[in-house]
Amino acid sequence: MPYHHAEPLPKMTETFACDDAVIVSKGPAGAMVTRLYEQVAARVASSGEPAVVASGDCTTALATVAGLQRRGLSPGVIWLDAHGDFHTPRTTRSGYLGGMALAILTGHAGTSLASAIGLSAIAEDVCVLAGARDIDPGERELLDASAVRRVDDVTMLGDAPLPPPPWYVHLDVDVIDPAELPPLRFPAPGGPSAITVADALRALASRGTIAALGLACTFAAKTFDEPDPLERIRPLIGAALGSHADTT
Repeated sequence: MPYHHAEPLPKMTETFACDDAVIVSKGPAGAMVTRLYEQVAARVASSGEPAVVASGDCTTALATVAGLQRRGLSPGVIWLDAHGDFHTPRTTRSGYLGGMALAILTGHAGTSLASAIGLSAIAEDVCVLAGARDIDPGERELLDASAVRRVDDVTMLGDAPLPPPPWYVHLDVDVIDPAELPPLRFPAPGGPSAITVADALRALASRGTIAALGLACTFAAKTFDEPDPLERIRPLIGAALGSHADTT
């Protein structure tokens, strides 16, 4: 899905080989996002195979999980991200939708968007937030008061208590040390190497079924003009799902 919310990223389709690309015509941002997410949910629901859904933002996760629910699955969520993504309209200073993605998924915000795509809120206690190192005070308070499990070091995913599979695994590329990546929208210094994240994904895959991988390519828009901006992260897909995945 070559968009950052309603912002088209046409170069993304040139750098990422996929089986299907979700595109909609221009219109009001809110309506565009709803149409995009409805299409993503429908495509995920239409296949029983593990899926990779690549986009320019984290909130596409809502559509992917809605699609899994349409399959009759009740997925646990493992969220690898440098940020908490647990803001609500009350705590956010920027109003950035991507900073609310996990909060929307667990029913703390965005109820109108969730309702529009048929997303049922995921219970907090089947959600794991891994690798987050840049968390604002307001969302930290919400996370501390929630049942979302925290795994600060992604290398611990091989042994940490996890919700029952199948899982939706969300990978925001900014969980990786930004020194290894092209320019990101919201870089967070430090973090694990791409190799370490790949190892963590392999460990997850060895422990249970990954029903879908959400790949949030949160690069700065100009990054997609580079020859192969996804070179360093493409192996991560294989680490999670091997060669048996539909890619949207």
